[in-house]
Order: sequence, then C-alpha cells, then structure tokens
Amino acid sequence: MNKSYYILFFVFAVIVSCNETDKVGDTSLSNSKSTELHNINSSMSLDRFVEFVANKENQLTKNKEISDINFQLAFMPKEYLAYLELKNENYSKEQFAKTASHYEGMSYFNLRLHLLKGQGELLKYNLSSGQQYEARIKYMSFEMQKDVFLVQGNDTLLPGMFHFERIFEVAPYATVMLAFDNAKFNQEEEFTIVYNDKLFNKGFIKYNYKNNQLIDLPNITGV
Repeated sequence: MNKSYYILFFVFAVIVSCNETDKVGDTSLSNSKSTELHNINSSMSLDRFVEFVANKENQLTKNKEISDINFQLAFMPKEYLAYLELKNENYSKEQFAKTASHYEGMSYFNLRLHLLKGQGELLKYNLSSGQQYEARIKYMSFEMQKDVFLVQGNDTLLPGMFHFERIFEVAPYATVMLAFDNAKFNQEEEFTIVYNDKLFNKGFIKYNYKNNQLIDLPNITGV
C-alpha cells in the first residue's frame, strides 16, 4: 500500500456517515431516487458529484441494521476516491485525472461496522475475554476478507484488495476497504455483495446492486 492510499483511507474513515437505513427483514430497498439520478447522463461539478455519490436516495451507500450494529457498505467511484485524496491540495485537472486513473480496473467499497448504542471501541463490545479482543483484531486484519464476496449468477468473487486500517483510539466503529476486479464480473448486470459476519455472529448480510448502478453515473465538469 502506498502513502496516498493510507491518507485516503484515513480521510474516508473520518468523513463517512450513515446515509441510508435498510432494516434487515425488508424485502427491498427504497425505490426513491434523487433528481440527479433521473438524468444520469447530465454533467455536474465535482462537488455536486461528491454529493450525488453520498446521497442516500442514489443507493450507492447501503445500510443494514441488525439489533445493535449498523453494517454499512459504500461504493466509491474512482473520481470520488481522487477527490478524497486531493481535497486538501491545490490540483490541476490533469493531476486529478492521473489520480483517478490509479483506481481504474477495480470497484472499490468501504465496509463499516458501527455500534448504534453504547460507547467505547466496537471491537471491545460484549467481550467475553481479553483473548477474544485480540482474536477480533486478527480476524479483521487477516481472515475477514474470506467472508466478504461478490455473487453474480452462479459466480462468486473474493476481493482482489482488502485492508483493515486499525484506529488506535476509542471508536464505536471499525472500517475496511475492499475492491473487486472489474474484469471478473459484469458491471452491467445485477450483483450482490455478501458479508458473513463472524465478529458478532449476525449471519449473512447482503447488499444488492442493480443493473448498471456502478456505471450509470453523471459526468463531471469543472474539476
């Protein structure tokens, strides 16, 4: 992982927020859409694009609440990732395009587990022993990537990139960044990302993405 990646991960971990709530047990997500989504071929400024991606009505970010924990999965287009990486710098259009190109070929997602009630570090929540805390850290660092996968038709795809950035502070959440190789699944067709939760034994958590949802995005102007 290069330095810019770690900076990006930290920035995203700080600013990401819960945008859409989908209670487990519901049969479908909301059908509501933002004004922009009705005209996906339109152009908009980079700032407006960032708002579009984060807008809960566009359903690029999905939340599943299971009792005391929210499981959030957020899709991050390459332009959004470039914005996060460069947002505190003065950059040119060419530099922005070059930074965005670093994220081509993969579909990036941020998976965050957030404690809804209570305080303290998420990974210390409902501990039975100190050994269990260390086991949770080990799981998120080295084993959790085996329990997140993309399902499309009869095909199952594991992440091509997976990274848990440990935060050495009391925080009611834990976050990982993952990405899937675009050459190994069809972005034009519906797919589901599944997380089999073994941290808190919540079972299989599913996030469905509709046809073309990752690629039917507005064009950006004014970078």
